[in-house]
Amino acid sequence: MTLSPQLRADALWLLAAKARGGAHWLSNVDCKIECISIADSTQPVSLLDVSNRNTSYVASPRSAWLRYARDEAIRHAPAYTQTLASMASTLVFSPMAAMLSASDIDRAAVVGNHLMSTNLYPDWQENDIKDLTAHLRELYPDRPFMMRNICPEISPQLANALQQQAWELIPARMIYTCDPSHNAVWKHNHVKKDARLLHDTAIQIIPPEEIRSSDLPKMRALFRQLFIDKHSRLNPDFTPAFFELCLETGFLDLYALRWHDRLVGVIGIYHHPESGWITTPLIGYDTSLPQELGLYRRLMALLLQQAKQRQAKLHYSSGASQFKRARGGEAHLEYSAVFTSHLSRYQQCMTQMWAKTLQKLAPAILRKADQY
Repeated sequence: MTLSPQLRADALWLLAAKARGGAHWLSNVDCKIECISIADSTQPVSLLDVSNRNTSYVASPRSAWLRYARDEAIRHAPAYTQTLASMASTLVFSPMAAMLSASDIDRAAVVGNHLMSTNLYPDWQENDIKDLTAHLRELYPDRPFMMRNICPEISPQLANALQQQAWELIPARMIYTCDPSHNAVWKHNHVKKDARLLHDTAIQIIPPEEIRSSDLPKMRALFRQLFIDKHSRLNPDFTPAFFELCLETGFLDLYALRWHDRLVGVIGIYHHPESGWITTPLIGYDTSLPQELGLYRRLMALLLQQAKQRQAKLHYSSGASQFKRARGGEAHLEYSAVFTSHLSRYQQCMTQMWAKTLQKLAPAILRKADQY
């Protein structure tokens, strides 16, 4: 069987990750990477034993569900109330932290985890998940199992198969999707305005084939300026080796924006032909430049354009809800699937408590946040 370029790049990512660990690709993730077969494909399995306050949410469920939410609550509180907000968040999150610790979810064997904000999967069938679960029980008898980024609107068969095999779907975040093949997407005023920016020659779009190794440090700095410095230390912090991988293999197709002979924006596009979806785990721009330059708008317009050209559906990931809705994005709840039936009765009970708590509280909170 001939592998697609993306599958070859995925295989090289996995080969290095198995040999050197997740820290080879992310500076804020120290985990082992192993692999498992499912439906004639080889998938990574991330294994985290030590999670600290800087461990990225892509490897640590504690960071994904608790640390990130706590940091955001404090960050968005008025400056004069931040101490009070920190104390209040401790009171709110402490019981949840105790449940998460008791369930041991932070040590989960996370299947299909490429250590990106969004993992895309084939729509595996129930027999595939049944075989996967049995194999996981043999390999990791003392760990919970987990799959991130499960969305019934994106992979309905997979979501149903997981539930049929006793995996619990726990709400994780609100994500946005759109289908560029629908004419209605292109009728949005913001989409039309953004598309015009792509024809503005004052800022050049540099395609993947014109990116050079010497550009990579600046591209990484632009990504970190937005996602690490401005937003959160818990976002995936891609290493120089990761940018080299993208340049050499196309694991992500790297595009850049050039203005006055300097790079001012970067986006990395991940295309998963097996599922028919496209997403961007990597985006950044010079946040010190005037907003009027529309750097973020240009990058997102380029992403939408690429989705249309590749005849793929677009996974907008999370965040910037109003921006994405104004450009055809439809909101959906995304889940993490967790399996603990092979563990002690106590761990199963704690996981159920954790799941029921989030299933009751998280959808309303996430939908409320989606309004802003």
